[in-house]
Amino acid sequence: MRVRRRGRDRESGASAVELVLWTPLLFLAMFAAVQLGLDLFAQHVAISAAQEGAREARDDAYPDEQNGTDWAGASTTYAEQWATNLIGGMIRENTLSSTAQPGDTVSFGTTEHPEVGVSVTFSVVSVVPLLSLNVTATSEGPVECFYNDAGLCVGD
Repeated sequence: MRVRRRGRDRESGASAVELVLWTPLLFLAMFAAVQLGLDLFAQHVAISAAQEGAREARDDAYPDEQNGTDWAGASTTYAEQWATNLIGGMIRENTLSSTAQPGDTVSFGTTEHPEVGVSVTFSVVSVVPLLSLNVTATSEGPVECFYNDAGLCVGD
């Protein structure tokens, strides 16, 4: 007696074809998951660096004998070092920059509470070709100083 195998013969090689079709999609999903993780980590590093730079700026913005007047340079350098220490080689070359906010001068002669901060920007490497991720974070806060009865900042 002869057994018919025609149904199974039509499906021979189907698993190889399915493997060829599904493998690129599987790799795309894996690369997307890795890229998403890298993007989230880079955003966290940018926020952390901006917060640390702003903390340094708030502490150094009021000019005195200890701090001098270059709070903007000190805080931006501190933020860039913080980002480099956290994420290191994943930052693309020559893309890390930070700026002080509101700039180099802070007005202390008014009743307004002066605020300073730092903005950090950089690009990270990508596992997906031709994809460039730019990350920016900003943090601001009031200058750390004592206020007199008139509401003026009078120093540390």
